[in-house]
Amino acid sequence: MPALPPEALYAPCRFEGLAFERSDELAAPPPLLGQERACEAVEFGVGMPHRGYNLFVLGPAGVGKRHLVTELLRAQAAGKAAPDDWCYVNNFKDPQRPQALSLPAGWAAGLRVDMAQLVDELRAAIPALFDSEEHRARAELIESDALIGALNRGRPGLAAVDVFETEPI
Repeated sequence: MPALPPEALYAPCRFEGLAFERSDELAAPPPLLGQERACEAVEFGVGMPHRGYNLFVLGPAGVGKRHLVTELLRAQAAGKAAPDDWCYVNNFKDPQRPQALSLPAGWAAGLRVDMAQLVDELRAAIPALFDSEEHRARAELIESDALIGALNRGRPGLAAVDVFETEPI
């Protein structure tokens, strides 16, 4: 087989003959060419107004299944109010069962930022509290033997010590 000359390896694209300036001016392509029945089935499933329905989309890889479902979901959601944000937070009483928080749409991202800022501030503030002279002075007032005994008996409340010089307001 003869070698190809460099000119045969490159074909420039000529834009002069195109009937548009930008690609967003083009009409949307058909969802799945030759798959009208599949499109109707997905439209029907996406349009179900009741809870508990799921779509299972099956077909060969690369035919546009995900794109079809995504576009139909976007079109349906466009005319509706944004749903609430749902966040799961730690449940200190039962760590295996997190608490679900329903927040107005868009608030979850702000909560995440605020919580990250709080954690950063606490990481700096808590060690500083334990390194303070005031903490050392209060720690000296606690009778270690009484505290250890109360903890061993499972009654730490019996070892409580009022270490305020003046009562807090």
